[in-house]
Amino acid sequence: MKTTALQPQRSTKQKTAILEYLRGVKTHPNAETVYLALKKKMPQLSLGTVYRNLDAYAKSGQSLQFEVKGQQRFDGDVSPHSHFACDGCGGVQDLWFALPFAKVKKHLTRGTSVKSVDVLIKGRCDTCAAKCPVLPVERKRVAEHCFE
Repeated sequence: MKTTALQPQRSTKQKTAILEYLRGVKTHPNAETVYLALKKKMPQLSLGTVYRNLDAYAKSGQSLQFEVKGQQRFDGDVSPHSHFACDGCGGVQDLWFALPFAKVKKHLTRGTSVKSVDVLIKGRCDTCAAKCPVLPVERKRVAEHCFE
């Protein structure tokens, strides 16, 4: 039986395990990482199942989803916060600061309704920056190995 948007999706042990794993880690994993972590306990789990459920959780607001270095990453903490993603190593850090909504509202058309705000700051973490320092003037001439 095919599930439609109007039918509730049934809960399975696999779906529950995926969401519990996501909520239990602070590493902002990609689908492959979730799959490898759960495959040990659930040998019948497929990578496709993990992808589908992570996508469904993100669309339903039960998790956050964002791209880092060409990969979709997921966060089980849906409380208001932002992220810093390293262009070097791909690491992700949670950032806990309040956005100045009064200032943001000044730039929106009157009557605009804000559903959510997603802030992803990209740069290089301290470890990657130390390995390959770049001055603002040199930004266009950065060696490729700095971002591998």
